[in-house]
Amino acid sequence: GGDGGGGGSGQGKRRRPGDAGRDSSRRGGGATGRGGGQRRSPVNAPLPSLTSPNSPRPSYFTCRHTYEDTLSEEVVREVTSYTLGGREAIDQLAVSSPHPGLVCLQCSRNDVTKLLPEHYNPTYALQSMPDCVIVKAESIKGLATSITNALLDDSDSRGDAIKPQLWKAPRGSLSIHALVPDMFRGVPNPLMKRRSYKIAEEVAAQLKKVCPAARPARVDTDATDVDKEDQKDEKWVLQILLLEPEVAAASLTKCSTDHRADGTSLPCSWTWPNWNLPGGLAKVDIEQVMPSSAYRKLLESFWYMGDRPPAFYAGVPPVVDLGASPGGWTASLRLLGCSTLSVDRSPLDGSLMKDTMVEFVEGDAFRFVPSWIEDENTELESPPEDTWMVSDVIAYPERVSETLENWCGRKWVSRVIHTVKFQGKGIPWDELRNAEEVARKHGYACLTKHFFNNKNEVTLMAIDTSRKCERGLVEKPLLGEPMYPP
Repeated sequence: GGDGGGGGSGQGKRRRPGDAGRDSSRRGGGATGRGGGQRRSPVNAPLPSLTSPNSPRPSYFTCRHTYEDTLSEEVVREVTSYTLGGREAIDQLAVSSPHPGLVCLQCSRNDVTKLLPEHYNPTYALQSMPDCVIVKAESIKGLATSITNALLDDSDSRGDAIKPQLWKAPRGSLSIHALVPDMFRGVPNPLMKRRSYKIAEEVAAQLKKVCPAARPARVDTDATDVDKEDQKDEKWVLQILLLEPEVAAASLTKCSTDHRADGTSLPCSWTWPNWNLPGGLAKVDIEQVMPSSAYRKLLESFWYMGDRPPAFYAGVPPVVDLGASPGGWTASLRLLGCSTLSVDRSPLDGSLMKDTMVEFVEGDAFRFVPSWIEDENTELESPPEDTWMVSDVIAYPERVSETLENWCGRKWVSRVIHTVKFQGKGIPWDELRNAEEVARKHGYACLTKHFFNNKNEVTLMAIDTSRKCERGLVEKPLLGEPMYPP
């Protein structure tokens, strides 16, 4: 449900925080982006200046193409509310969209990351590339060498600080992502892809000689459980964005699972920047006929979380799917081997109605109480393990907040995935943040994300933080794959 339009035009335009809201034509109409449409990559997109030791570094965010201006608006809002430098610091920030699906932030005096919260994770960003070096060289080897030298330069305070940390990182903890601009439009064979992969391969070869993190992980049978947990949790990502054949932006970051300023630790495999998906893009198309195309949003959520509901086994509760008809989400859960409890006033697709692993409940999704709960007033001390509620029902932020008060406030489930629908052209930012806060105040880590397959809506994900997930991506395989494998 919830079909909406794409948002924003303004390719290659630069805007400053003070311009936000003054000229709607520069923002392309906000969330719905009416009149925006799909854009083509500029032939000569503006390039950032080459970086030098200790010079300010730009940052990039990727997003669903045609939503560049919505992401820009969100970032400007965050800078305005967060920065400690006052109006002078805000005026230093320039925001541009040099390519569809790509937003560049530059600051004249400081790294952009100093104007934002640590590990800043915008709702409308699919991936983050903080503190990029910009290098130029003619050959593949020359670009690779320039990238490693710039990122790990001892004469640069950032390289000097990050180098010893990376050198101590466990084997297999570094993922190298090769990117080109047309990837952010989902182009199957984008220009310069092969060259970008060759550069990434050369960077990997250079780093493997001196950096254990760049070498494949190995099984250490003598390691303690604590050592194994530390190795599993530490992740690094080196992203190489080939802007032109001889110009690249590169970012080296230790990924975090602390997505918000409150320091809430997220279980499972949530990482930011996204360690598993180059560009934050997952290919989640299913070949067989599905009741609706909405299933892609749910599968993207699983990839982003690095988690999914367990396949059916004796004693595991079914996944609750609220507002399930016609059954796109239920059908994808069945492909994962899950049993479902699907609630809607309208019946599901005929094949699902005949499925013995699908229990259909005809009724109001907003008033439904799961079978393991006595009544609507029941409050549990902690959620039952591996219990999930998912919903693509048409619900605006206020109604989603009410649903979260029930399901998170009463600890009915340990995981929630819920789309949040919008009306009109603007994003109701305050109402959306209120919905996130409802889950957090009840002990859940919560994020909202506008995925590649979201339209005039975002997807809210909440995870109970009282226990760690015992199974990861290997034990609970996901449907789909990275759109552009690392």
